Amino acid sequence: MHDNHTEGEEITVEGLIEEQRRLAGSSSHFEQVVGTLFVAGVLKRKLAALSDQALGHLMFEYVLDELGIFSPELTVCQVATERLTHSSPVLAKNVKEDFTR
Repeated sequence: MHDNHTEGEEITVEGLIEEQRRLAGSSSHFEQVVGTLFVAGVLKRKLAALSDQALGHLMFEYVLDELGIFSPELTVCQVATERLTHSSPVLAKNVKEDFTR
């Protein structure tokens, strides 16, 4: 991790996001590839432990602002964020659902 991170100190999700961004913009190809992949793995584990609402909040704070206003990715993220932050007891649909309907 970055020099600002001390041993034994728990790094936050926000800290991992900033570290991955820093590594992605590094002039070192090693840091860009290996560092970014390592931090992404740690971040994935942290994200998996979050509640739906916490994950939705992160999408709102970190993802939505980075997407283009006319992109379909923005629409997908908006719906996912709304669903995650306002969880309801609606049953999830089958993963193999036909998305062409």
